[in-house]
Amino acid sequence: MLDVEDFDAVFQGLGYTDGLIHEIQQYRMVLGGRSFFERLLDLLKINARKMYPPKTLHQLRDLHQRIVSAETTLHNKHCLVYYLLKDLSPQHHEATELSEAFAKDVHLEKRFWTLVDGLWALDHIQFATAVGHLTHPSITPTFPDEIMHTLLTGRDKLGNLGIERNPKDDILPLAYYNCVKPPLEDAKVRDEFAKYFADRNVTEMYHWVHSRAEDEQKPLLELLIEQTLEKNVWSEGTDYDAYPRDTRAVELVSLPFSAEEEAFIEKFLLEGKGRTLQAAQDTLMMRRIATGKLTAVAADPSHRGRRVDGLNWDLLKAGVKRGLGPRKDEEGFMV
Repeated sequence: MLDVEDFDAVFQGLGYTDGLIHEIQQYRMVLGGRSFFERLLDLLKINARKMYPPKTLHQLRDLHQRIVSAETTLHNKHCLVYYLLKDLSPQHHEATELSEAFAKDVHLEKRFWTLVDGLWALDHIQFATAVGHLTHPSITPTFPDEIMHTLLTGRDKLGNLGIERNPKDDILPLAYYNCVKPPLEDAKVRDEFAKYFADRNVTEMYHWVHSRAEDEQKPLLELLIEQTLEKNVWSEGTDYDAYPRDTRAVELVSLPFSAEEEAFIEKFLLEGKGRTLQAAQDTLMMRRIATGKLTAVAADPSHRGRRVDGLNWDLLKAGVKRGLGPRKDEEGFMV
């Protein structure tokens, strides 16, 4: 069995080239300035985060020494060294990849192998490959919220590296969520996921809101409304023509809101920050029609002279009044 503490035997004279260092630093920008390898070092309380990527062979030796001398389990040390060897494997021209040969030699358990493969792929902007590894049922989820945030926001930064965004990768955050169920404890991550989810399916997003803690639900409902009525940033450059804004708006007003949610949403759209949203008042009017509150539609003075996508609200209200006849004055009358 290979001795992980033997630097020369492990790295076989290989080191980080200038091109590899530049590539890792560029990728790290997409990750928000911190790689998942650095997160692993912090998690294991190894004071070496600023040493990655090592710019000289001496720095690589120093990083290796800090890893092997750390107060952590042997398999954790193997995982970190395995990650470094994945960086260097393209320089090693043998039938078996350098990192793979190391993992087999030290008998690294497949679940740890799989986890590191996923984190390494994520650090190298290989999102689909990363999700394939990180959703494997054998591994314990590690950094789930951070991984979700990277999947949600990292793709938008690919253009800075000259990498074309793959539309097929748009499903990856949802695939990761369904398999791993990250807690989304960080409000920033939770809000990003909520926006993404609302853009994919308004109804499913609404039901997901009810699965969250009670104190999270109203802010998430606000996000659902905002994302549905405002321009959708996730749809830019992707094939979302089959789920346009007007379709989502109709779906929104047809949701089975509770009486408390109904009152909260109406206040949000009339008095809260939602009042500035595009078609806020039109949405309320559509909701009243969808729920049969026709006397409220007939009495609403706010849409006088308004036309929206060819719809004349005055004519619509006049038709409702004629249909209601004397019932238009009955408070609370519903169909």
